[in-house]
Amino acid sequence: MAKLDFSKLDEPVVSKKTSQPAGQGAQPKSKPPVERWPSREPIQEGQFTVRAKLETIERFKTMCRPEGGGRFTYGEMLDKLMDIADRASK
Repeated sequence: MAKLDFSKLDEPVVSKKTSQPAGQGAQPKSKPPVERWPSREPIQEGQFTVRAKLETIERFKTMCRPEGGGRFTYGEMLDKLMDIADRASK
């Protein structure tokens, strides 16, 4: 069985550059800006912590799980409650 020569592992590897056609130099090609479909846009989200009495937190969680079925995320329920508060203040 042949032994492996590990002595070359200590030497840095230098890559050879390929010749580029005249006129292109070292300038990278710029890509045109990519237009995204609206459904492909990254969703802007955030989070925060709410300190409240345990009864209030449980009440909020219960509101997110209505008896008739279905569920709302905490963010969706917060949106609904804020919309109701906005309508009530007008």
